Amino acid sequence: MRGIAAHLAIFLVVLLSDASTALALPRLVSMMIRGGGGGGVRFRKNQPTQLEIASSLPEVVEYNATTLDAGSTPLAELWKILQSSTGGLTTAEAKARLEKYGVNELQQAAPPSIWELILEQFSDRLVQILLGVAVLSALFSWMEVRQSSAEAMEEALWKSFVEPAVILAILVLNAAVGVWQSQSAADSLAALQQLQARSATVVRDHTVTVISAAELVPGDVIQVRVGDKIPADARLISLQSAVLAVDEGSLTGESMTVNKYPADQGLLTESNRPVQDQKGMLYAGTVVTRGTGQAVVVQTGVYTQFGKIQQGVTEAVAPKTPLAVKLDDFGQTLTVVIAIICLAVWVVSIPKMNDPTFSSTWEGALYYAKVSVALGVAAIPEGLPAVITLCLSLGTRRMAKRNVIVRKLPAVETLGCTSVICTDKTGTLTTNEMTAVSLVLMEQLPDKKKGGDFLVEHVIQGVSYSPIGMVDGIECDREVMNKPQGAVADIAAICALCNDAKIMGNDAVVEEKKDKDNVKPFERVGEPTEAALCVLAEKLGGMSHYLEDGGGRKVDRKGLHIDVAPSILASANVDAWRSSYPRVATLEFSRDRKSMSVLCNYRSGLLRGNRLYVKGAPNLLLERCTNVKLRDGTIVKLTGEMRRAIDIKLSDMAARPLRCLALAVKDTNQLENSLKNFQPDLNDDSGADITKHPLLSKPETYKHIESGLTLVGFVGIKDPARPEVAESIRQCTAAGIRVLMITGDARDTAVAIARDVNIFPSEDDGSPIKAFEGREFFLKPKNEQLKILSEDNIVFCRAEPADKQKLVQMLQSSLNEITAMTGDGVNDAPALQQASIGLAMGITGTEVAKEAADMVLADDNFSTIVTAIEEGRRIYANMQSFICFLISCNIGEICAIFFATLAGFPEPLTAMHLLWVNLVTDGPPATALGFNPPAPGLMDAPPRPSDEPIMTKWLFLRYCITGMYVGLATIAVFAQHYLAQGISLSELSSWSQCGQFWSPQSATTCTELFQGSGRMLPQTLSLTTLVTMEMFKALSAVSVDQSLFRVGPQSNPWLLAGVAVPSLLHLFVVYSSSLGFPKIGESFGLVPLSLDNWVTVLSWAAPILILEEVLKAVGRWKYSEDSKHQSKRKPLIL
Repeated sequence: MRGIAAHLAIFLVVLLSDASTALALPRLVSMMIRGGGGGGVRFRKNQPTQLEIASSLPEVVEYNATTLDAGSTPLAELWKILQSSTGGLTTAEAKARLEKYGVNELQQAAPPSIWELILEQFSDRLVQILLGVAVLSALFSWMEVRQSSAEAMEEALWKSFVEPAVILAILVLNAAVGVWQSQSAADSLAALQQLQARSATVVRDHTVTVISAAELVPGDVIQVRVGDKIPADARLISLQSAVLAVDEGSLTGESMTVNKYPADQGLLTESNRPVQDQKGMLYAGTVVTRGTGQAVVVQTGVYTQFGKIQQGVTEAVAPKTPLAVKLDDFGQTLTVVIAIICLAVWVVSIPKMNDPTFSSTWEGALYYAKVSVALGVAAIPEGLPAVITLCLSLGTRRMAKRNVIVRKLPAVETLGCTSVICTDKTGTLTTNEMTAVSLVLMEQLPDKKKGGDFLVEHVIQGVSYSPIGMVDGIECDREVMNKPQGAVADIAAICALCNDAKIMGNDAVVEEKKDKDNVKPFERVGEPTEAALCVLAEKLGGMSHYLEDGGGRKVDRKGLHIDVAPSILASANVDAWRSSYPRVATLEFSRDRKSMSVLCNYRSGLLRGNRLYVKGAPNLLLERCTNVKLRDGTIVKLTGEMRRAIDIKLSDMAARPLRCLALAVKDTNQLENSLKNFQPDLNDDSGADITKHPLLSKPETYKHIESGLTLVGFVGIKDPARPEVAESIRQCTAAGIRVLMITGDARDTAVAIARDVNIFPSEDDGSPIKAFEGREFFLKPKNEQLKILSEDNIVFCRAEPADKQKLVQMLQSSLNEITAMTGDGVNDAPALQQASIGLAMGITGTEVAKEAADMVLADDNFSTIVTAIEEGRRIYANMQSFICFLISCNIGEICAIFFATLAGFPEPLTAMHLLWVNLVTDGPPATALGFNPPAPGLMDAPPRPSDEPIMTKWLFLRYCITGMYVGLATIAVFAQHYLAQGISLSELSSWSQCGQFWSPQSATTCTELFQGSGRMLPQTLSLTTLVTMEMFKALSAVSVDQSLFRVGPQSNPWLLAGVAVPSLLHLFVVYSSSLGFPKIGESFGLVPLSLDNWVTVLSWAAPILILEEVLKAVGRWKYSEDSKHQSKRKPLIL
């Protein structure tokens, strides 16, 4: 029994071990059978026990996609975690893992249903108030219709339900617009999926095959080559070329390609290092620009770096715009005020509910409830949502003409109070086009007696990939042609030949859009640094001095190139170099050499042979140089003094910072004998002859081949700042807007660009600067972080996508800053979504960035942001004008109804009249105020506080004063009509008992006088007086505090039209019966006015202009002592 128990124990140990132990089971069973006996298990001599075997087997660490840090895990351990090998997974295992871990795709949450979107549109407080008023109005109308006779039923239906119908129509229209705008909310996630690779080359069952990228699973072994988009996050395990380079710009924001190395070359990084420091990792969505390699998949789908970005976009909650917050506050306040006023009016009217005029107390209560609802209608600016939407839409059209495409309307007004711009560097402040900007030549031998400089730096003109531009101090074409043995000719040759990139010209672009500034007719194919060298080769010229323009006419390269097609300009000289000096062999870049060279064949008369052209890192390439070539072609020995001068120069260039490349050659007579005239079979595409060469076939010999070089010069390359950005940031500073640069680049590069564009002062200024690495900053205490963020311009370098989002969140939540985030890469998407306003680049920006942003800069120009901010401030100022105008009008209407109710007068205005005023006669002038021109000095003031109220205390008091006059004038003209008929004010207040004092001398009955046709004329007078006063107020609102005689309505012609149109509409309704449309006048309860009536109307309406002018003067006097301060604090009160 003990033997059986021992057998079972061993079996349990084996079964609890890892999967590889299962392979030992047959052997263990066999051993147990052979060794079975009565006393226990017998083993062969020197053979370990089963327990010893089991304990020696490796422990399995379960794969966890969330916590696995593949970049810092040793490869042997990674294979065990992934339970895979270089032979790849089996088909069965891959299928099982696909079911367990899911497909390799970015998951997208189901979009909200159409009903959810519709309900969302009714979450606004102002809309809810309107909906409540519509429901109450419909309820009261239904009660009134029920009490009507059968003959009057049709007319009662029309008159009673028109008010709720109009309100509901407004709500439906607003909801439709809101649903349409919300349909694009999930586009960010959809765009992310477009960046994922569609197929992948994978090793399955030890066989290479192509599958859908969605079917990749952790543990799959994939092959990648030039042009491939990496299908999943993977660890590089081997190279099939000398180097593998990847463009990670869309993920990290860096403009330079990154060289990747297998995991077994000692390049393991510390855990949780930034993406840009993971030299052994390949990331989904990035592109291979050079080389071929093999990698093992470590994360797929939502667990990739792209998946984390998707999560950031999903979790980022765009805050409400300042205007939305203020309108919400206004809606809440309005709710309380309306409830109090309506209730107060109804309570005050309780004693009148028992009036004999009403058949019952219930009928009286219902009547005064309708009066209260009418008061609610008067208090609500029904047209405000529509006017705001229209004003923002008009603003977006103006901004579109200035290259700002607005995707989300509320973002327009947010620009007006933007206090911090968080900007990416690459492609935003810079061109994202690597450019050779400096060329250093050894002009002459250093000689202290004769003087003169040994090293001379020449500035290279032009930016981007356009070949247009010269080199200062060099007569490019002639020097290359006339001195083919000189240093300049060698530099042109190296730039063209030691290079796999190419510049392409697009003739169609120029033909179709030749008048547009943002067109880029030149684009690169290949690595950015090599593309910059191609452009330099074209600028140096010499190989194709004259160019045909396609029509037989020759164009000098030194002249203007406007008539020359881009396809001709792009690579004429490079193509000539490459055809004249065919490449024999390529010595690929390697990490230990940090150089690349090509062996090219040349012919010069009867002479022919091979020559080596080399480019590489200066510090290592200088060690392999023994000579230097002066500009005139003289070759001299490289001395220690020269080396020291070169080191000083390189340090100076690196400090700017420039990426420096050393350029060198090795002439035929210096090459090894086997290379001098080596000619492979150029028809053999396999390159078999090269691989059989004893030197060229072994990368370890490349360093020897590249020894004994002759140095010919240095090239300084950088991603240049956009020329207009510096002035734009200066304007931001003047406007009180801070600029924070957040980039993945190194500190020196970031600081240098910051100085170039005025984020930091020049180095000569000596002022302290704030520049931090992302990890360095977030290791600081929270209070120190907030102190740093609260003042001055700042640079954050080596930042990851999550850092950008965290910084934006801190600025918003802890410092109450209104943040604008600019960017173009995928790495910017979460921060663009999180920011108060996201600004994406239109040309270089990825679709992900555009979909996450609120606005898109069509010309990729940072200076357009300043234009957008100025337009945003103008829009907010105009919005403030028309909101104040509408609210002041509503205050007048409230006062009219409230005073009439307190006085006990009949209704001077019906709910229908109030709707007509709020929607038709107030709407066009309010909209026209959105066209007011910008105030002088708008961009010289700091941003307004985000919590600044739309109406200041003084403005509110001022509009209450004018509103009281409007209300009093409206009921005064109403009362004046009855006074003229001999009815006293006390009698008018007790109109319901008119039978006691009214002895009609005509057919007009008491009921008709106060409730029927006799009330139509005084109501027409009241409504017309109200409309006229509001038209006068609109003219005065062209400037909030300046006199109408100083800033007249002629400054805004749209306002004149906005006043004329509703005035004509009102006249049409008033005189509709005279024009043959009696039903219109009857539905409104209005009759035509006589000339005497108009005199009465104007006599009551005109004083509003005098009152407005007096109050404006008081306001100017009130703030005159501190006018400068107030202009900064209240820049939008014009």
